[in-house]
Amino acid sequence: MSRLRASGRVIALVLTSLALASPAAALSCLPHDLATTYQRIDAAPESYVAINGILDFDSSALPKVDMADQQAAADETRIPARLGGEALGRIGFTRPFAGHVTLIVKCFGPWCAQPPAGTPVLAFVQQGTEGFSLTLDPCGGDAFFSPAPQMLDKAHRCFTGGACEPDQPQQE
Repeated sequence: MSRLRASGRVIALVLTSLALASPAAALSCLPHDLATTYQRIDAAPESYVAINGILDFDSSALPKVDMADQQAAADETRIPARLGGEALGRIGFTRPFAGHVTLIVKCFGPWCAQPPAGTPVLAFVQQGTEGFSLTLDPCGGDAFFSPAPQMLDKAHRCFTGGACEPDQPQQE
């Protein structure tokens, strides 16, 4: 009887492993949190600008995964975009910003970021030698779409050295 139970456990483990290795396995992301994102980019050696605005781009350029050939999906797709709104400063989102931004849309296997075009966004845009870029991934990346006023207030608090704690405890 115990041998039957043990072999049943082995079969269950094998079936579970096969299921997790299949394309049907779900992507698991930590909650997309503003304070965690802010702390990460604040510690980065690159320069970033927080912008509250509207991101516009050709959504037909977003990556599409062929479920029959998932390995063919590119790790990232670069899409030209425009971002207009206000940049964050000491007194809030008050400095006008309008410019070209390169969206860096990342894929993790068959899961790709699918940002909405023409939607309000709080974006942490990297400023580099070749201009501005915004990295998005299936777990969120450096943007928060349709941000609530409380989220904008939190970004301002983080920027000015106020309370900047993650909403959810983060796993290590």
